[in-house]
Amino acid sequence: MSLLQKLIGMGLRPRVRGKARGTTFEEQTEHLEESSAKLMPRIRNAKDTPGNREALNHFVGIERWSLSRIRGSIRVAKGEPFVLDSYHGYRLPDNAPLEELQDAFAAVRDESIALARELAASSVDPNLKIPHNDLGELTVVEWFAYIDDHTRREIVRIREASAS
Repeated sequence: MSLLQKLIGMGLRPRVRGKARGTTFEEQTEHLEESSAKLMPRIRNAKDTPGNREALNHFVGIERWSLSRIRGSIRVAKGEPFVLDSYHGYRLPDNAPLEELQDAFAAVRDESIALARELAASSVDPNLKIPHNDLGELTVVEWFAYIDDHTRREIVRIREASAS
């Protein structure tokens, strides 16, 4: 882990834990729904620029990776081996067009909401610890807070198209 990653982890871990503290899967589902409603208009109105495509691909990759980590750790709790990977393999190709990236983000956010709902209705322990490459161990609920917080924090990277 690089020095930068360690510093990011030191700064973000308390933030994510604070946002998750005392919350349930149901509440995290609501947070994801609320942020989706706020973020999607800006994402859909993004200018088609290399910076916006990169930011959206980053959002998609992080959210897909996070969901894979949550699902994988639930399998680990049932005896399967843990796989430590990075988010890069969850991104779309670098030349993905803007519309594809916008649709991919909408789809992965719907998938995050569906998984949070599924876990709320299951017997999965919300305090199950799952390793994050930079933040250390997070509980399942903290992972959903991380997913929500990540895009809310980084949406400033998206520049919107001008009104015609």
